[in-house]
Amino acid sequence: MLTTEDKKWVKEQLADFATKKEVGAVRDSLDILRHNITSSTLEKYNFRSEIEAIRASNIRIEEISQKMLAIAEGNTGRIADLEQENKMGSVTLHRFGVNIEELAKATNTKISS
Repeated sequence: MLTTEDKKWVKEQLADFATKKEVGAVRDSLDILRHNITSSTLEKYNFRSEIEAIRASNIRIEEISQKMLAIAEGNTGRIADLEQENKMGSVTLHRFGVNIEELAKATNTKISS
């Protein structure tokens, strides 16, 4: 239990404390702490939004790469078809050349170069 002298001493100390600059320092510290908490929250939000943006761009990159692979596979098939067509064309051309030479021999016709 506080005596009257203790109560008087506490009142004096609190009155002195209130008039001192310590209250301003405490208030400033609390303001800085509140600002840091707010900044930290904003930084966390920005960090999260950056992560979400990176994830979204990764998904877009995967979609684009899949489209490019599909195009490349389609071109590979077309190239294979063209190569086969070229081989068949060269065989046919060779056969026509042989037929022309045989026809020229049979008709005694000279083939120009």
